Amino acid sequence: MIRFFQTVAILIFSSSIFAQHFSQDTVFSKVTTQDAKAARYRYLVDTSIKIYLQDPLNDDNEGEWNDALWSMELLQYKDAFTKQKLYEAWNKATQLSDYFQKNLLETTYSLYEKDFKNEVLQLMRQTASVTIFIRCAEYLLRADAVNGKSLIIKMIQQKFPLDTSTGMQILRSRVALSKQQVLPPLQDIFNKDFLQGKTVIYSLQRSNRDYAGLVIIRSADGSFVKDSAGNYFHTAQLARAVTNYPFYITNGNTPQGILRFSGFDRSKLLYIGPTQNLQMLMPYEASPATFFDDSNLTQIKWSQSLYASLLPSSWKNYTDIYQTFFAGKIGRTAVIMHGTTIDPQFYAGQTYYPQTPSLGCLCSYESWNDSGYRVSSNQQQIVDALNSIGADNGYVVVIDINDKQGNVTMDEIKPMLDKLGKK
Repeated sequence: MIRFFQTVAILIFSSSIFAQHFSQDTVFSKVTTQDAKAARYRYLVDTSIKIYLQDPLNDDNEGEWNDALWSMELLQYKDAFTKQKLYEAWNKATQLSDYFQKNLLETTYSLYEKDFKNEVLQLMRQTASVTIFIRCAEYLLRADAVNGKSLIIKMIQQKFPLDTSTGMQILRSRVALSKQQVLPPLQDIFNKDFLQGKTVIYSLQRSNRDYAGLVIIRSADGSFVKDSAGNYFHTAQLARAVTNYPFYITNGNTPQGILRFSGFDRSKLLYIGPTQNLQMLMPYEASPATFFDDSNLTQIKWSQSLYASLLPSSWKNYTDIYQTFFAGKIGRTAVIMHGTTIDPQFYAGQTYYPQTPSLGCLCSYESWNDSGYRVSSNQQQIVDALNSIGADNGYVVVIDINDKQGNVTMDEIKPMLDKLGKK
């Protein structure tokens, strides 16, 4: 996700726009001022999309088309002109680089659920790249739920019968899946015996990431953090990537499972902003010694059984809780918990509005006034709650609790916490 923020930042703003300062009580960012937001939107639409896409796609302007694809994805921008240009790109896709194909697939997946099924299928048949094939397969799975699985299975057998890469293994398991597993008891993973003695931040989500999830925090003593009024601390958080790709694809949705929380930082990236973020690490991204905070594991290599040793017995056979393990194994990195300076108006009308999606991170809502000052911040609430218990490391656990079509609410979670508190 970092590459995306850096690319757009370099294109749009000079270094002066990153000037951010902190007063005792106020956080400020120039990118959130009314003028900066208007200038950014004009650039993305009038230059990056409308001008860069004017000329027919060829080897010489592939880079400008890549920039336009990024802008369309970020803004969730689509109209008759851009759709026609996507068809133009798809007609030439097999002649262009894998990098362009990945960007084209990502933008298409993000904007159009079914419209480009035939074009994607053609690329899927022709590509020799496993990573391109997987992205094509995921588009087909969503666009044609009835016939997609059997077609993908057949094409894997034809094109990649001996491929044992992590990505292909995950794709095989996804197309073989007949029904979702039953979620194990949340009480068992909320229990103080899970990651005993460690601070645990829970990000509880829907399987449909178009809805916002909820953050609660368990302190190292096993109790859940409460505010000054005696209510359980909680705040909304989005685990949806703007791509809405599945967890095992770069720039996809935040994977479920356990991540290591390893401290705080402040970002200089355009759309993350200056509010303190939580640095997080997945298996493979961090060594077992770092992830377990145990120097005795220095010579130990990652394995699924090692990861499973962290889990309550009732969760060990629950496939989705291993997503962070496999996402790390496949090479995903830089999934953090951060605020946002993205203009929520980009996503007006979306079910997650005014939350703003990222490219795989846990993104916490923030609002900024037209002068560039922070008005409210769910991210700062999380940081403050952690500071109130003196926690600067621990674990983050992401769980899709069900497929209800609506934001996760505290009313769903509170009875379980109350019951645990009485034990």
